Amino acid sequence: MKDKNLPPTMQMGMRSSVNVSSEMLAALLETPALHALLDSFGEALIVTDGEGRVRFLNLVAERINRLSRQQAVGLSESEFFQRSALNYDDLQTALNRGGNSALTRSREGRVLLSSTHVVPTGAYEKPFRMLTQKDVDSGQAQRRPTLGSRPLEPQGLRDPQDNALHLSPRLSAIADTGVRAFRRRARLLLLGEPGVGKTAIARHIHRAAGWGDRPFIHVNCGSIPESLFESEMFGYERGAFTGALQGGKQGYIEAASGGTLFLDEIGEIPLHVQAKLLKFLEDSTIQSVGSPLSKTVQVQVIAATNKDLRQLVDSGEFRADLYYRLAVLPVEIPPLREHRDDLPFLIDILLSRINGDREPSLSLSAGCRKRLLAYDYPGNIRELVNIFERLAVLADDEAQEQHLPREMLDPPRPLSRRQPAVLDEISDESPEQNLKLQVQHFERQIILQAVDVCGSKRKAAQHLGIDIGTLIRKLQRD
Repeated sequence: MKDKNLPPTMQMGMRSSVNVSSEMLAALLETPALHALLDSFGEALIVTDGEGRVRFLNLVAERINRLSRQQAVGLSESEFFQRSALNYDDLQTALNRGGNSALTRSREGRVLLSSTHVVPTGAYEKPFRMLTQKDVDSGQAQRRPTLGSRPLEPQGLRDPQDNALHLSPRLSAIADTGVRAFRRRARLLLLGEPGVGKTAIARHIHRAAGWGDRPFIHVNCGSIPESLFESEMFGYERGAFTGALQGGKQGYIEAASGGTLFLDEIGEIPLHVQAKLLKFLEDSTIQSVGSPLSKTVQVQVIAATNKDLRQLVDSGEFRADLYYRLAVLPVEIPPLREHRDDLPFLIDILLSRINGDREPSLSLSAGCRKRLLAYDYPGNIRELVNIFERLAVLADDEAQEQHLPREMLDPPRPLSRRQPAVLDEISDESPEQNLKLQVQHFERQIILQAVDVCGSKRKAAQHLGIDIGTLIRKLQRD
């Protein structure tokens, strides 16, 4: 029976009626005898504690995820998912919907079934969890969806993190320029509005350049608290500060060694850390927090931002020398409204992806498709993806116009900077609108106004009295 008080990622079926304390489990996971036993298993096993941090992974899990035990232990679940060679997007979606398993894929197309299980602990303790991974029948798992009678291109379907968006003709042409520069070791700066597909293009460049078997570390600079930025980026040694992990921690830069470091939201990097990042870009050396020694790390850097970095340089918020180190080749990514010819292609791709594991298959009514083709998508490709996720939930076999978000059905209304206007907009919502959605809509408008007034997400977070990570999450969930 699921505990409704637990977060979605903790709501799993219990596998045992025997409860042991968290302290006992933690001690057991330190014993060499248990390590030897679990290392002999043919399945990958990953154990996280009640705080969601990795406490153990066996040899199979190390090999599949391409993370050593030393690198993984101490990472939060989200950090582990991000640094792994596997793509966990489908599993995270399943967990958020109350499920406990999903398919995960490697860059080479290997398909595994990942399942989470609760390890029961004391009644008032947060339970440990175990993630198991095993190969599934590749013939069944890698069925290729089709567009009519024509199979879709496989490279758009193997890695869910791409969302098949790099296959858009306009974006593919832009990405090809980036691939040529990447192969010549030129640093790329991807520029564009939020949601235009910068992350998908960065991943495409990484793989298209022949680096698919190397690490790709995506760092959202805007989501890291300023006080932790240096230690998260460069790592730290044992005892470097209060609360530091006993064995120290590897930073994002070192985790990307030999591969690609994708610095998203680069305009949000705190000014005091920019000098240290500049030094790394100049001589490829880093110095962990609390360490007197430097180490050399070879990575290829791709940066991205939706801000005008030149304006930030002029205002003193971004170092000019760092800007020129990052922007060897600026790549402009247009908003979706400027390449509307790609819309029919993207709609069919996203619909096909949904139908790859859906029963019954989803189709679009003529009116729904017409609305999709006519909309301006201020949230760009990310908004288009979110709309299809909404249709997959609300519609049975055919998506109708009423399943679309209200903003696609009503003429747009001008947004006032005054908070009461936002409240008036919320109060006009139809009775069918869920209260939670109305609150999220209100929060989003307030945050967008604060970002507009303050000039950056980090400053807006400080103005609103919330953590930058909280602000980013509230913007991305809409």
